[in-house]
Amino acid sequence: MKTTTLITLFLLIPMMTIAQNDTTAKGQHAFEIGMTKDGLKAGIHRLDTNKRDSDTLRIELKHKVIKIISTPRFSTVLSADSLNEDLRTARRERRNAFTYWSGVDFGINTFIASDGRIGDGPKAGPFLLDNLRSRWVSINFMEEKYEFGSHHAGFFWGLGLEFTGYHLSENVRLAYNGDSTWAAPVTDKDFTKNKIRQIGLRLPLMFEFNTKRSPLPDSPEAWKKYHHDHGFHRSGNFHFAAGVVGSWYFDNMYKQKYKEGGETRKVRDNGDYNLLPYRVAARAQIGIGGVNLFAEYGLTPLFKDGTAPLLTPLTVGITLIGFN
Repeated sequence: MKTTTLITLFLLIPMMTIAQNDTTAKGQHAFEIGMTKDGLKAGIHRLDTNKRDSDTLRIELKHKVIKIISTPRFSTVLSADSLNEDLRTARRERRNAFTYWSGVDFGINTFIASDGRIGDGPKAGPFLLDNLRSRWVSINFMEEKYEFGSHHAGFFWGLGLEFTGYHLSENVRLAYNGDSTWAAPVTDKDFTKNKIRQIGLRLPLMFEFNTKRSPLPDSPEAWKKYHHDHGFHRSGNFHFAAGVVGSWYFDNMYKQKYKEGGETRKVRDNGDYNLLPYRVAARAQIGIGGVNLFAEYGLTPLFKDGTAPLLTPLTVGITLIGFN
């Protein structure tokens, strides 16, 4: 009989058995293939016990032995606990797909002086910035969202790691004592790098709105559809969020680089320079699909009160890499 005919018979007959010759001997096995209500099935059948669990079919040839091991891949009957866990997983993944926090943000740093000038301090203390070299990077690695009555709106929080840099454009050296911080002009060397860097942990508390309709799965049928579609798709989703972000800076460094005698010199100082060790900023972000633009405006100043000119941090940027 041709192979194509055999395959046709297997599809037509509910269960067809190919077994060893002695079907009554203890320990004998049968290899079964056929159609069930769940589709084409194949497995091992122990003839003496009528079991169809995990087992091994042994085929002995003249010079070798072939073993076919059968193991149940999954149970077709889901327990209530298993189904509930699958639903929780699907709902969590759907929330994450429509939460725009986890990822890598890249931005430009500047500050606003008390008289409204951007990237500039009072002339008495020349904190002029090279804004394009004052870079800001945030790696946001955790998020949790709670949705309101409508699946379009929700409130999220998370965690991130922030790297903030302010690059001075003038040839000055920052100095400080317990009461004040100032910039002193330098004439005996030219700085190629003259920057303040801060590293801190950040935590957002934000309200978010998404336009795309994508309700949370709340039934086994919705869960099956979720798996059939391989997840919820957020392409074409317009989204925006607003709230506050708190940052706590655990590392400061003032770094300068210049050439002297034909060699590159680097000077690093881990003093606090009266920088405020925390920041609270209002954040707004907007985007479509996976593209996200943001801005953060400091609600706290850059330096401790009364120790330096009043400078308010401002950051604008884009999410380059989204983790969802």
